[in-house]
Amino acid sequence: MSEETSHDDMLFNILRECKTLPTFMDRIFGFLKRRSDFYVVASSPDCPVGLPPGVAQALVQQSYMKYVYSNTSKSSTERPKTEKTEITQPSPTKSHSTHKADPSKCHNGATFDNYSWSQTYNEVDLFLKLPLNVTSRDLVVNTNGTSICVKLKDGTVLLQGDLCCTCKLDLIWSIDAQELLVHLEKYKETWWNCFLTTEPILDVSKLECTKPFEDLPEDAQAKIHELQWNQEQKRLGLPTSDEINSINTLKKAWNAEGSPFSGPFDPSSVSFK
Repeated sequence: MSEETSHDDMLFNILRECKTLPTFMDRIFGFLKRRSDFYVVASSPDCPVGLPPGVAQALVQQSYMKYVYSNTSKSSTERPKTEKTEITQPSPTKSHSTHKADPSKCHNGATFDNYSWSQTYNEVDLFLKLPLNVTSRDLVVNTNGTSICVKLKDGTVLLQGDLCCTCKLDLIWSIDAQELLVHLEKYKETWWNCFLTTEPILDVSKLECTKPFEDLPEDAQAKIHELQWNQEQKRLGLPTSDEINSINTLKKAWNAEGSPFSGPFDPSSVSFK
């Protein structure tokens, strides 16, 4: 196993737990933020902590471009020109936000001045900014399945409106870093084109509509595992599952009565097409 692929199994398990690529990337960069000086800008060229200005961004760009061209033709010696562009969260409608959106908090959803929302095929998450010093004891969070209301116990409404579609009544909510997270389970598996009916409508045809691995049928999961195993077998120069089945079938027929083969079993003497 090469150094490049030595952590594939571990990273695949993390990706499977994260369910979506934006969440996976958020976990990776969050780890770099918490456990390294990747986001620290060095105060001087001789500073042992941090990176010089612009180096962190350049490292990310370099890693991305490395694998963009890894599958291009070896005979091609000229790479297409690239331009430095600003990366923004794609949105089918005009953004109302005045701050940069966290991709994991508006995946397949949207972001606004005081809240963001994201969704999978059967769940919705709301991320609402809270006033300073607000705790869980100060909040009332309710839904009747068709609308939602978040307010303080003194009556101040923080968010209220009709939901795009019906959700189940057993919502879960928590507070982290002055932000309220509300987790809703959709009553029907479908893509929402908004969270509140007062929002601009999303074009659901542009959403990432892949299902999480765990939500796929067992036969589909088994097929994916088989494809991954076959890919690894090919990389190691070993037979794939189809080739193993063909060899086993040939072995049974080799010494069968009336078999055209003779001598010790030698699958290399037969060509499989």
